[in-house]
Amino acid sequence: WASRNTQHTRQQKQSALTMEHRENEEQNKPHPLPIKPLDARFMFLGTASMSPSSTRNVSGNALQIGKEWTIIDCGEGTQHQILKAKCISPAKINRIFITHLHGDHCFGLPGLLCMINNAVTDTEEDKIVHLIGPKGLRNMTRAALLSSGMATLFRFRIDELWSNNDNIIIPKQKNSSHKHPTSNKLHHYSQVFEIPQHPSELPGLNIEPNGKDGASATWVLPPHPGGGNVSTDWTLYAGPLVHTIASVGYVFQEHFHRGKIDTSSTLKARILSTENRSYQKKENGVKNPLQLLGELQQGRSIQIQECSKIVEIKPEDYMTPPTPGRKIAVLGDTCDSRAISSLVANANLLVHESTNYANIEEGEEPETVLQMAVLRGHSTPAMSGTFAKCCAVKLLLLTHFSSRYKGDDSKESLAVMDQIVKEAQDHLGHEHVIAARDFMEVPIPIKQHHKGGGIAAGAC
Repeated sequence: WASRNTQHTRQQKQSALTMEHRENEEQNKPHPLPIKPLDARFMFLGTASMSPSSTRNVSGNALQIGKEWTIIDCGEGTQHQILKAKCISPAKINRIFITHLHGDHCFGLPGLLCMINNAVTDTEEDKIVHLIGPKGLRNMTRAALLSSGMATLFRFRIDELWSNNDNIIIPKQKNSSHKHPTSNKLHHYSQVFEIPQHPSELPGLNIEPNGKDGASATWVLPPHPGGGNVSTDWTLYAGPLVHTIASVGYVFQEHFHRGKIDTSSTLKARILSTENRSYQKKENGVKNPLQLLGELQQGRSIQIQECSKIVEIKPEDYMTPPTPGRKIAVLGDTCDSRAISSLVANANLLVHESTNYANIEEGEEPETVLQMAVLRGHSTPAMSGTFAKCCAVKLLLLTHFSSRYKGDDSKESLAVMDQIVKEAQDHLGHEHVIAARDFMEVPIPIKQHHKGGGIAAGAC
């Protein structure tokens, strides 16, 4: 353990030195384009705010890209939800991202780590679980694991998102003779000391925001310490949100998809010419020159013979332009998401909270509900739809509902959720809005078509 941790310490120091230049590298250095994009799907493990109900668990989300699972928020009971979902393998969970440190988003973390540990075998001791979240996540995780004597077969690393410009609002105190400290002040009490490192823990990074000043600064996330296809084919970001404590949203940006070789052009004729057939068979032992098309598709140049000369054909000479990769945005609690808008722009899928809704049939005033939501650091369906419209989002998924809004199939519940969706649609400007339910699965295809199909509750 000691030698492995020493090696990773050196790696982390090197990563820390290069993190501040990472965003420029992402913009200026072309990524190797993936040959075949990985399958991706999103699942809701919990869609309630603050406390669970009989029909909804508290916040929890799972994103599968290829064979890797990322858990984004894990409120209490998340491991139970994973068991019920049946399609999520705890041993395949490589990342756990926390949007903020309110209990309904993170109190299930110690149990989830124990669940992963029970699923890991002795032959998988090189497994690393990568945790990322706001400042304070490291202390919280260490306190839970160390005080309970929890040892893990796997190693883990906790990277924290640091910033001097937390977008925090202070809720007004209710009339009471006993004045409780605000959650914001309590949150910062946990940052005046550092709990010792866990024996299975690798040294983590304190990730500083990019070079922008002010509250709109964003973070480029480091790749998984163990690598993998997600780290190779996707770039991950985080951005600040306005809430009662430091809160962030996460954006998964897939790299451009490689174009396809245009075989309808003169390429095929050049490769199949009698002169080149003879050359390929004699010099390279290639009986069917058409197999050279595979080399071009994978980004490698080929050589053919034309007019008694050896000619190089480059992939870009006959390849269609690359197409943009998918973008997935998952936001934490917020009453103002504008600071992350540049990252979310043109997202294929946006998960946004919609805690409060003004039910006019019950005499609720929209303005009053709006003020209450903002005061508590939350959003309404109208706010979610407006933000999604500004970002030209293709599919908006609403979650984090008040306990008033049940997630069952009763007529009353379905009617209220339809109203919530309708309000968001009216502000978004198109119909692609879904009110999430626990265990709802949303595929994220390469070419996205939204006609109401493809969404399944409890299906894997």
